[in-house]
Amino acid sequence: MKKEHLFLSMLVLIVFISGCQGSSGFSSAGPNGVQIKFIQPKDTIVNEGSSVPIEIEITNHAECNVLGTLCVRDTLSDSFGGLNEQCKGINLGEARTNNKNIEIDLDKFFPVSQPYTNLFVDQSTDIIANAKYSCDIVTGPSGVCTKSPFNTDNPQCPTSEIISGNDLGSKAAPVTVTRIDKSISGSQNDLKLNLDIELRKMDKGRISSNEESQDSNLKGYPIKIEVDYAGNQMNCKGQDYKDGILYWKATNTNPERIINCEILLNSGIYQKDPVNIHLNYVYEISESKTINIKNIAYSQLKNKKGYLRINNLFKLN
Repeated sequence: MKKEHLFLSMLVLIVFISGCQGSSGFSSAGPNGVQIKFIQPKDTIVNEGSSVPIEIEITNHAECNVLGTLCVRDTLSDSFGGLNEQCKGINLGEARTNNKNIEIDLDKFFPVSQPYTNLFVDQSTDIIANAKYSCDIVTGPSGVCTKSPFNTDNPQCPTSEIISGNDLGSKAAPVTVTRIDKSISGSQNDLKLNLDIELRKMDKGRISSNEESQDSNLKGYPIKIEVDYAGNQMNCKGQDYKDGILYWKATNTNPERIINCEILLNSGIYQKDPVNIHLNYVYEISESKTINIKNIAYSQLKNKKGYLRINNLFKLN
């Protein structure tokens, strides 16, 4: 694989994303991750006996290092030639900023296709590129205030608030935090911080696993989640959440999940500390391109039959 760096200028983007950036300078508008693009083939029609040039570009738009595998194949039977499955390891650094530029790691892959042969008619096939990779991030707001509602001293701290946008400090990743609802409850001597943490996946792709089983779709695919406030671990619960793992079911098409985390506060005095949300999971994304293969003899026969039909019409008249 050939590794390059793709530099995207922030000069134009700054107009649109100033005011919705995360703590690292990336837009916190939504999740993002590995993207796959077909550079070749440019032509969607090839003749039988020809091979297809394939060039695939893979870029990492997530703020996590990507380790995984990129596999490419076509859907036509191997007996007709074409592309049997070929895989390469991928190792892409996290997206990062440097002097107001976003640096994005880029790899290219050049699978080798065999000529398409033994066709009886025109055929079509899909070239499928599939990337499966791991992502490990720590994200969350750098400062969340807590204070007893019975404490009237300054500074003030709301007992409930929605944390989003700049204040959220969310990192770009295939699955990331998009909103936190904070509330403080309890008595003067028994205060509790409650956080409803909303997770959202990117539109393309799905949460996956290195070891998939037949009941993975029913049980769900695992996302390991650890949450702490001021370095102290929070207790979390939620639908399909158990023992620090959220099982993301593919049968549920909702791109969002919510877990609730809570922690007892040592005192009612004002404090402002970070919420660290550690996410670890495997993600998978695919792209495809359709190729139409022309059987020359079949095409000539079709043209000949068409000519004969037209010629016979003229003879009848």
